[in-house]
Amino acid sequence: MLRLIFLSLVVYISVLILWPVTSAAIYNPLSVPNNRIGVHILEPSEIVEASKLVNSSGGDWGYVTIPIRIDDRDLEKWSLFFNQCRTLHVIPVIRLATYAGSGRWVTPAASDLLDFANFLNNLSWPVKNRYIILFNEPNHAAEWGGYVSPPEYSNIILDAHTIFKSRSEDYFLLSSGLDMSAPSNHTSLDALKYYRLLTSFQPDWYGSLDGLSVHAYPNPGYTASVFSTSRYGITSYRYELSFLKSLGFPDKPVFITETGKPGDPSFFSTALTSVWTEKNIVAITPFLLNAAAGDFAGFSLMDKQGQPTASYRDIFSFPKTPGSPLLSIQPVPSVAPVVSVSPVPLISGKDILGRLRRFFRQLTGTASLLTIGNTLIKVEIADSQIERSVGLSNRENLSPDHGMLFNFPQPGLHQFWMKDMIFPLDFIWINGDRVVGLTPDVLPPSATSGQPLIILPDVPVSQVLEVNAGFIATHGIKVNDNVSLAL
Repeated sequence: MLRLIFLSLVVYISVLILWPVTSAAIYNPLSVPNNRIGVHILEPSEIVEASKLVNSSGGDWGYVTIPIRIDDRDLEKWSLFFNQCRTLHVIPVIRLATYAGSGRWVTPAASDLLDFANFLNNLSWPVKNRYIILFNEPNHAAEWGGYVSPPEYSNIILDAHTIFKSRSEDYFLLSSGLDMSAPSNHTSLDALKYYRLLTSFQPDWYGSLDGLSVHAYPNPGYTASVFSTSRYGITSYRYELSFLKSLGFPDKPVFITETGKPGDPSFFSTALTSVWTEKNIVAITPFLLNAAAGDFAGFSLMDKQGQPTASYRDIFSFPKTPGSPLLSIQPVPSVAPVVSVSPVPLISGKDILGRLRRFFRQLTGTASLLTIGNTLIKVEIADSQIERSVGLSNRENLSPDHGMLFNFPQPGLHQFWMKDMIFPLDFIWINGDRVVGLTPDVLPPSATSGQPLIILPDVPVSQVLEVNAGFIATHGIKVNDNVSLAL
């Protein structure tokens, strides 16, 4: 304990010397139109799919909660994620994490906060408020190095305030969500006792936070009624707020960063309409968008085939608000990031000529020509993130001899969905110069009860050709057909 306190003092003094402390300039996220609907994701690559859910049914600028591990500070990956958040109108809520070792998460230290703050300060945040959750459920020993220590967590909160606020006045610090159903034993501590111990050791911990992150599961056993008012149900945060008020602390904005109920397809719409009605709730990010076949499969809003579940459709169809957060005015980082850069590959004369041809085709409104099997087709090329996201959505029709060719920087199992599509499509999956898969007659939402279908290839692909439904059958397109593009 003494070592931890000494390290915290060293970090605090270093921060005061190296960084000028600025006054807080965050704004109340509820002072502007706010779309409180969000979702919890595990990887930055899920941001496109997440945006389709949180901004559906009239919504804009919904939220995503996402963990960042201390051993996953990949500047290129996270820069892309933040840029996509800006483009797709999604507000990130970043949950700090260490890494798992010996079946438990390693205890964070003040030095970890320094590393996180320096890394995150080099990223282009999409909105003014930079939401940071300070780790996860520390009233569980498995989440805190194998033991429970409110004194250590109180020091983390105070150190985080000093470190993050010194780098930017826009950081909006959130407490870790506690497990309100955890008992007091050798592996966990009752959440309200945890709050009391935090306060007895460090009375000022609450003032170092800008908001509260809470977990609102229908416990016990994720089986309680959505209308249960027990301290273990989905209104458990009300007990937290009441207890904190009894300790003399005022209300702060609330972020429900984990919630969900397996097997109840109307859980979210019911809770959103009739239960989570407090005006101080900023965001609700259900756990979890896509768990695949992992431990959290029961909570996943996408099934193992990547298709929307009934719970996904429940959230998707829920009417949402077009949010209007204050956008960031990104300053130039005070310290340039150090990056390991791979050599830039040489571009051949043929590549340059091809790009010039494409440029003039786009300038004159003419399409590129694609040969697939024995068929020649004119194609529009979508090779940027924005172009791929928009695709053919909201088009009234597509000429019989036209298509859209999606180019990806790397082969992968790239998902597509039929949101905002008006007519049916054939999908031709391509890798390299060959057809590797066919998905004919994919229907638009008007033919699927308003729910857009999601499809993905069986094998990795580098390109995808979207054409009118019936194109594959009419032209006899087959797997292994050659494909060539005249740029």
